Amino acid sequence: MTELRKAIIFARVSTKRQEKEGLSLDEIQIPQAKEYATKNGLVVVKVFKIGETGGEYKARTKFNEMVEFMKANKDVTDIISFRVDRITRNFRDAVTMDDLRLSYGKIIHCIDDHLVLTENSSSNDVTQWDMKVMFAKMYLNRVKDDGNNTKYNKLERGELPWCAPYGYEFRKIDAQSKSTVVTVEPKFSIARDIHVRYSSGNFSCKTLAKSINKDYGTKLPPSAIYRILTDKFYIGIMVDKKSGKEYPHRYEQLISQDTFERNQDILAGHGCRRRRYAGVPSPYRALIDCDICGCSITPEPKHKKQKNGNVHDYMYYHCTNGKNAHTGKMAYISEKALDAQVATAFDVFKRLPVEEAERIKTELKSSHEAKNRFQDDLLHGLRMKRDQLQNRTRSSYDKLMDGSITQEVYDDNVKRYDSELTDLKAQINRLDTADKEYYMTCSYLLALMAHGGELFKVANDDEKRQLLGLVVQNLKLNEKRLSFQMREPFATLFGVKNVLYGWAGGIRTPECQDQNLVPYRLATAQ
Repeated sequence: MTELRKAIIFARVSTKRQEKEGLSLDEIQIPQAKEYATKNGLVVVKVFKIGETGGEYKARTKFNEMVEFMKANKDVTDIISFRVDRITRNFRDAVTMDDLRLSYGKIIHCIDDHLVLTENSSSNDVTQWDMKVMFAKMYLNRVKDDGNNTKYNKLERGELPWCAPYGYEFRKIDAQSKSTVVTVEPKFSIARDIHVRYSSGNFSCKTLAKSINKDYGTKLPPSAIYRILTDKFYIGIMVDKKSGKEYPHRYEQLISQDTFERNQDILAGHGCRRRRYAGVPSPYRALIDCDICGCSITPEPKHKKQKNGNVHDYMYYHCTNGKNAHTGKMAYISEKALDAQVATAFDVFKRLPVEEAERIKTELKSSHEAKNRFQDDLLHGLRMKRDQLQNRTRSSYDKLMDGSITQEVYDDNVKRYDSELTDLKAQINRLDTADKEYYMTCSYLLALMAHGGELFKVANDDEKRQLLGLVVQNLKLNEKRLSFQMREPFATLFGVKNVLYGWAGGIRTPECQDQNLVPYRLATAQ
């Protein structure tokens, strides 16, 4: 009795239309291939199939898997496919199939084309195969052109042709309408909070991911934070990666362009110089430069184990020496020493005259009342305009359903209303952000006037960074001598421009860990 030859089936669809219109994997291609195998005395040992959701990478992987299987199994001699364009989509695939046929003795069956190729096939059959490969390539190019045309038509209309970014999703508003992009909570609020927090300048992508994941219970990696921070979709713009061209979209905007551009500046600042933070949490990360060479001052954790087994953790800071300007022994300064210097500088707030402190509190109260009146009036006007536009959108839809207006007029109306709504929502978001920053600034000022440097000492790392960003700037370290400038209006308020630390032999203070380090002296504005 003759032993039956072993075969595999290779089936593929590229689009949903093919699946619906005569090339279904499970209803057409695979059943017909199995029936063909039975009639021709072949035993099917494996089926390789590629669905329309596979994508180019998965399709290529599955094709390569089939090729490697055929090369590794000499007893499997036949490959059954529905048509030539199902098994090969380009000339590269055709060369691979020819290699299987000529070098490995495989037999290729294309059912619908009534074509069987062996290593001894006639020139007529090979020519027929080559022609069908060419037509398959032409078809593939046409499909790609159709896809590109569809993509660019959508982009021109302000519609998103690819997956929605974090905080958005495709959803049907009702059964009659097509899918549109809508915001989804809590992701939308999380994405906004990511932008707002990062704009403070107190975070890297890694530390912000840690903070966001802790507060919201998410598992966002730093790479996801970076994508959210750099995606222009959140300010109303879709960017085509292939051409680099930008298109305004019609969906809800997340943040203002000012916030987005500030975040891009911060991202660029983090990447412009070599840093050695290695993810070490630190209140002074990226805030201090070396006064000698201009390189960054980096934190470095140290661990000390005592004889009794106790382990103590310390944080020391030193220049990265990226320019190799330091040839001698590198100077290190402890975080406690830095804290002591900066905290003592904050004590100037406690030395405000009573009448000056009361005047500031009165000004804060007055500005708070004025802010509330202004904000309430502005928000009321913005929300009235927003409600008006939303009502106009609903009215346009009703008119479309009644036949009072055409689809083209409706689309124009919706596009115009959506654009105005996006601008209004961005204005409301900016007000909310400014409101949070106002209360944070006021609370810190009041606390500083009451507690001075003690507030800085008990603050956590993030709070220290916020206090530093509020009060000081241009921090520089020369060996163990720290200097920085006070921000306005504090420089004018205290009559101080620079806060300097230096050496003074024989003078010691309990705040400073280093025996030679003295408290600051205030240099009047120069």
